Amino acid sequence: MTKISPFELIKNFDLLPDDAIVPDKVARIILNESDRSFRRNSKLRKVSLGPQRNGRRVGDIRALVRGIA
Repeated sequence: MTKISPFELIKNFDLLPDDAIVPDKVARIILNESDRSFRRNSKLRKVSLGPQRNGRRVGDIRALVRGIA
């Protein structure tokens, strides 16, 4: 499996369906939050991708950015 950089995911973020899961790093970049702030104050529901690896749902990120959530 090839590793896609977070910036490549952001470039194609608009093309992703709402049910897609992106790594926390992508969510932090879009929301312009530091790692520490994101972990402590995140309003997004965490989705486990594996041991010590989490992601967030694209639809939830979009709703938060639009001010709906």
